[in-house]
Amino acid sequence: MSSKIDEENLDQLSWDMFYKYSSTGPRFPKKVSAFNRLICHTKNFFIISGYGAFTPGYMILITKEFIPSFSLIKQESYEELTSLIKLLKEYISLQYNRKVATFEHGMCACIGGLDRAHLHIMSMPKNTKSLELEKSINSTLESRKAGIDHIVYKGYKLENKHDIESILQIVKNKKKEESEIKIVGKLLKLKDIQNLNYEKWPFISLPHVMKGGHYVYFNSNMKKSSFLTTHNFQTQMGREIVFKNEMRKNKKFESQINKFDNFSEKWKWQNMIFEENILKTIIDAKKNLKPSKGFINKYNLEIL
Repeated sequence: MSSKIDEENLDQLSWDMFYKYSSTGPRFPKKVSAFNRLICHTKNFFIISGYGAFTPGYMILITKEFIPSFSLIKQESYEELTSLIKLLKEYISLQYNRKVATFEHGMCACIGGLDRAHLHIMSMPKNTKSLELEKSINSTLESRKAGIDHIVYKGYKLENKHDIESILQIVKNKKKEESEIKIVGKLLKLKDIQNLNYEKWPFISLPHVMKGGHYVYFNSNMKKSSFLTTHNFQTQMGREIVFKNEMRKNKKFESQINKFDNFSEKWKWQNMIFEENILKTIIDAKKNLKPSKGFINKYNLEIL
């Protein structure tokens, strides 16, 4: 569950590499490698089972075209994109009896320094409520010290989030030192980052992207716990939110995760890939994902 993958190819989301390996390797791999996780593809998109699959059925939807965010897809590809997302969400929900969240960090340059548009599709416990998910979002913002530019403590300027967290904890424990700390910025909450209409993703973020900006899209299918923000956060924010929610709602999962004390940020795919879940997601989808003939013909869908 905690094994790492050593990637040699810089473009870890290369359509050509995934298709090449799926054409020559076994349909149901017994061990995860860089490019043997391809599940299916359509005219303009392909689906893989993602690293860091701490929830069952974790998939990533990727553009075949090399573009940095979904806000830049062609208008004529939009129906194909939304139809494919709907198909996968319905499949994951039925297959695993769980809710589904989708999220993207647009313009993130988060895989090997490359910008390639990819949408995460992760399952959540069926009994997840909006208010509970809001707590996980706010907890994630707090852990990242989102909104705090830096702090000045005893004359020292600190910008690293871990330094900030350590100093704030020291001050919290020693209230007499509160006067010695200056916080520049404001710790953000969910309500502070809901500055674009998430229901109009991805094109509403295009003006921001054209100026070189990043965005984070998170859709829980619950209005109060979904957002589309132009705040520039560190990568894997959506994964951290879903992970924290899983820890809150799934005691068995929490117990299993707590056995691994070698990493503090277990939601990062670089730390824990969850190989068994990756392989199971591939097998389940290739056996049980059954789109209609109309869908297959319209979008040239092929399950590998």
